[in-house]
Amino acid sequence: MKILASQLNIQWIWQDSNWPDFQYDAQAVLPVLEQTVRRVSPLCTLAKNLSQDKQLQLESEVLLDEALASAKIEGEILNRESVRSSIANKLGLGKKKGGGKNNQQKRASKSDEAYLDILLESIRSIETPLTEKQLLKWHSMMFIDHPVLYDMIIGDYRNESMSVVSGRFGKQTTHFIAPCEKAVVKECVKKQMTAFFTWLNQRQEDKPAESGYVRAAIAKLWFVTIHPLDDGNGRFSRIIAEYCLAQTEALPLRLYSISSQIEANRNEYYEILEATQRGNLDITRWIILFLQQVDSSAQTAMILLNRINSSTQFWDQHRHTVFNPRQQKLLQRMLEEGDFSDGISRKKYKKLARTSDITATRDLRDLVEKNVMQAKGAGRNVVYCFVHSEHETNNK
Repeated sequence: MKILASQLNIQWIWQDSNWPDFQYDAQAVLPVLEQTVRRVSPLCTLAKNLSQDKQLQLESEVLLDEALASAKIEGEILNRESVRSSIANKLGLGKKKGGGKNNQQKRASKSDEAYLDILLESIRSIETPLTEKQLLKWHSMMFIDHPVLYDMIIGDYRNESMSVVSGRFGKQTTHFIAPCEKAVVKECVKKQMTAFFTWLNQRQEDKPAESGYVRAAIAKLWFVTIHPLDDGNGRFSRIIAEYCLAQTEALPLRLYSISSQIEANRNEYYEILEATQRGNLDITRWIILFLQQVDSSAQTAMILLNRINSSTQFWDQHRHTVFNPRQQKLLQRMLEEGDFSDGISRKKYKKLARTSDITATRDLRDLVEKNVMQAKGAGRNVVYCFVHSEHETNNK
C-alpha cells in the first residue's frame, strides 16, 4: 500500500539509524542481474571490435538520445538537430552530411553544450576518482547562467532544507524531504557527501561481492536522496550512474542511454523512487528497476549497433556504385538513422531531396535499377523500400 504524504510519523530512508547501509534481497536481484549482464556483454564485445569511427557513430546516437531524454525528464524540449550537430562536433565527426544551410546555423544552448561536456568528461575519466571538487566544478558549468526568477547556489552545496513537492499552494503533496533539514545544512550535506564519495571511490576489487551494475543503482539512489545541490540533482545522479556503468564495462564511451528508459517509464520510475525513499533501507525494488532499465537500454542499443553494421556492409558492397547527392542523403537517412523503414513515397522523397517531380521519379527508378530499392504498390500508393532492410531485420 502506498503511504500518503499526509500521514504522521513518516520515516524517510535517511532517518534510519543504519543509514546509508543499504540492503537488498540478493536472490531476487540475481536473476535480473544475470539477464542484464547477458544483454550488455555482447553489446560491449561487438562495440570493442568496431573501428573508432563506428564507435563514435554509435556513441553519438546514444548521447543524442541521452541528452534529449534527460532534458525531457526536466521538462525541457531540445532541438534535436542542434544537439546532434553539437555532439558531432564534440566527437570530431564533423558536419552532418546533407544538413543543408539551415542546420549549419542551428546551435545548442550554453546549458545544453555544458551538459554534453560534463557527460563526456565523466565517461572519459573512468580511471579518475570522482571528487567533491569535480562535482562542484561541473555544477558551475551546468548553470553558467544564473536563474533570473530565484536565488540559487551554483558551484557549491545547498544551504537550505530541500523537499520535493507537487500541486498548487494549499493542496501540495510532499514526495520527499532530503536530509539535513534541521542541522547546519551546508556542513551536514558536506558530511553526507564525504561518506558518498568515500564509498564511490573504493576500488571494485575491495568489494567483489557487489556487481558494478548494482553499484551504479546504489550510487544513483544515494546521490539523489542526499539531494546536495540547489538544482540539477536528477541530472547529476544520472551522470554519476553513467560514470559507474562505464567503469563496470571498462569502456570510456557510452553504448546505451539510461535516461531514455527513465523518460519512457517515468511513472513507474518515480513511484518506485518515492516508495524507496519512504521505506527502510531495503532497496531491492529500486535495484531491480535500475537493472531492467539497463537491460532495455542495451536491447535498444543492439538494434542501433546492428544498423551501423548493416550500413557499413551496404557501403562496402556498393563502393563502386555511383549515387547522386540526393540519393546519398536518402540512403544515409535510411541506413544510419533508421528513417523510412516502411518505405518512402515519391512525394516524400521530393520533399526530402528538395527537387522536382520528374527528378524524384528518375532518382527512385535509378535506385530500383541498381537493386538498392524495390517498388511496392501501384499508382499513387507506390512506395520504395530498401532492399537491404531484410538483411538488417535479420540482424536484429
